[in-house]
Amino acid sequence: MRFYTGDESGLIKCIDIDANVSLLEAQAQAAKRTKAAAKAKANLKAGEQAAAADTSLAGVEIRTIDGRVNRSNGIQQMCTTKWATNDRAFAVARKNGNIDVVGFEGEQLFTYTDEKFAERVSIKHNGRTISERSYVGLSASDSHFLSCTNMGEVRYQSFATSEAKLMKLPLDACRMRTHNERSSVFAVGGREHELSVWDAETLQESGAGAKPTPIFRAKNVANDFLNLRVPVWITDIQFTSEDATNPTLAVSTGHKQIRLYDARAQQRPVNDWEVSKHPIYHLQASHVRPELYFADNMGNVQQMDMRTGHVFGAFKGIAGAVKSISLSEDGAKIAVAGLDRYVRVFETGSMRRPLHRAYVKQRVSHVVWDWEHKDFSTQEIEEQEAEDIWETMDKAALKKKSNKRKAAAI
Repeated sequence: MRFYTGDESGLIKCIDIDANVSLLEAQAQAAKRTKAAAKAKANLKAGEQAAAADTSLAGVEIRTIDGRVNRSNGIQQMCTTKWATNDRAFAVARKNGNIDVVGFEGEQLFTYTDEKFAERVSIKHNGRTISERSYVGLSASDSHFLSCTNMGEVRYQSFATSEAKLMKLPLDACRMRTHNERSSVFAVGGREHELSVWDAETLQESGAGAKPTPIFRAKNVANDFLNLRVPVWITDIQFTSEDATNPTLAVSTGHKQIRLYDARAQQRPVNDWEVSKHPIYHLQASHVRPELYFADNMGNVQQMDMRTGHVFGAFKGIAGAVKSISLSEDGAKIAVAGLDRYVRVFETGSMRRPLHRAYVKQRVSHVVWDWEHKDFSTQEIEEQEAEDIWETMDKAALKKKSNKRKAAAI
């Protein structure tokens, strides 16, 4: 298993976890090393210093790909993309306003700087004060990137030119997500900012600032039993269909609900469920089964059936609020990361067992599962090693025969 993380210190890290080493086995080995180090320390003579105990878990390898520790370069959004040379790369949106494209080996491929991030901001909106700009969404294709800030500033720009298409949406946007099949189609929502879906290809060139017609614009739910308006607070969005013209979407709210929208049916949600005791901040839809994974601000990650709204399980052992969720290619595993500085891997389904974890030292803001890195079973590894040994023996035998022929010719 291979993961890439972006953190609040501006680092991009690669984490390799051996799928053949279980969490219990790794913890047992770490406990033995700790016990041996404590015993060695107790047997030290006066004046001698004990070596630092190795508390890392077996089967985990972590390396830094890009960046130095600098909180002003903290990564707020991160995604993978294909670069012009057909190489894979990361697109990252940083706290200082930069949008960088970084190769998988750390090479800098593209940089865009939003000068507005250097300006001081103090805007009162909906009873809150917005004191700084931040990126709430980022997506990149092989030719363009699409970004959105909490000030409602949407930018669709080509990597080849400086010309950009811009759009201004209402303030206090909390999340922007793009469609899985069409990277130009995106959905936005936030505090008192109802869900809307747009196509970036229809945006005006820079300087025009006019709004296109949305593909879909949601309406707020009906008033409550006291006939009072229900406040709007969208925290995360997921497209759940391949149709970008009439999409279906799942939305989480800061008021503990998950709502499903169908652009073909109506503007109000077709399903509205209250599924948590705390505000829901992150949402991830399964690409294999009709399921949703959601995380609240207390570190609770739960699994929900999208057809019935039934929450049928939770993932245990997470200590801090979760900032990012990622699924494996087959949907059988889930990776979560957040403020407790751990990347944790669980199996999905009925058991939801913890499979492994890795301590990354910084608070993680985003985690990406590398689907192109394949895991091999112990049997497959042994078979490959045996094949390598036989190939080496064949080459050695051929070399020995060649040397004998040369000696006979002399």
